[in-house]
Amino acid sequence: MNIAIVALPNCHASGVHGVMDFFTVANYCGRVPAGDREPLFDCQVVTVDNEPVRAYSGAMVTPTVRREDFRPDLIVVGSSVEAAVSTDRLERALAPAIPLHGWLQQAFEQGVVLASVCTGSFVLAEAGLLDDQVATTHWRAGPLFRSRYPRIRLEEEHLLVDNGQIICAGGATAFMDLCVYLVERFASPSVALACSKMLVLDGRRVEQTPYMAFYSRKAHQDDAIRKAQTWLEQHYSEPVTIDEVAEVAGLGTRTFKRRFKEATGETPIGYLQHLRIEAAKHKLESSREQTARIIWGVGYEDASSFRRLFKRTVGCTMEQYRKRFSYVTPMAV
Repeated sequence: MNIAIVALPNCHASGVHGVMDFFTVANYCGRVPAGDREPLFDCQVVTVDNEPVRAYSGAMVTPTVRREDFRPDLIVVGSSVEAAVSTDRLERALAPAIPLHGWLQQAFEQGVVLASVCTGSFVLAEAGLLDDQVATTHWRAGPLFRSRYPRIRLEEEHLLVDNGQIICAGGATAFMDLCVYLVERFASPSVALACSKMLVLDGRRVEQTPYMAFYSRKAHQDDAIRKAQTWLEQHYSEPVTIDEVAEVAGLGTRTFKRRFKEATGETPIGYLQHLRIEAAKHKLESSREQTARIIWGVGYEDASSFRRLFKRTVGCTMEQYRKRFSYVTPMAV
């Protein structure tokens, strides 16, 4: 199977080379114990103009074949780090990939499987290949993706989405999860498992939600709503009513709710919940404080209600989150 990895300017270099490394290991694992035979995968790096590109880290990524001379069965579009940041930088990040649109469309029509890693999904979307399909991307790029491509159903909570001929993977390091899945699909589950063991990888991850962080959207023109956001960020741990926050903004309650949603994309209650969840996550990461005290400290009296909200939003329990992300040395038993 011929695999072309597309490296774009400002790409995640380890994602490009990591895919190559993974399929090289798959070729080794596919030979054992059958002995020497043809490799399962021929994996090559291609660029738009067959010239090296500079990765986000400053390292140069060099194509291994001329794109016009290679007939892929699978194309993996790598990420562009700039695409996750802002609309202005998104335009700059997507411009170099425009010459690829026709090549990707033709490949799709010929039955080639297309996959994206992280913000590589923007390239597939720009080429019109994700219309009316399901996609995922890096969780931080979710709002940009959703506003730019309303016809595409974005499920950024998922780390991997398979539409059949088009597969999207989430954050930058999701290339590993994608590779495990592709080897499982195009070679065998046993070869994929052997690769995981060889590379010391856990089983394929499913969700991005535990890694997501809440970023308050303040790049809008509504000063009254921005004032309310700042107030909420300072008073989230106190008893808060929507009428009270509307008064801070100098607006009637109904007008406040409408304008808050328009400006931030969140309801006031949803915004307050996100602030409290982020505060709880920080405490779980940085302290050994009891979870009940953390819940009370972020403004919730009903511990059961907050635990349910936390699990629904973050994708795991508070205890599981602490076990995965705490950087505090556990207390001695």
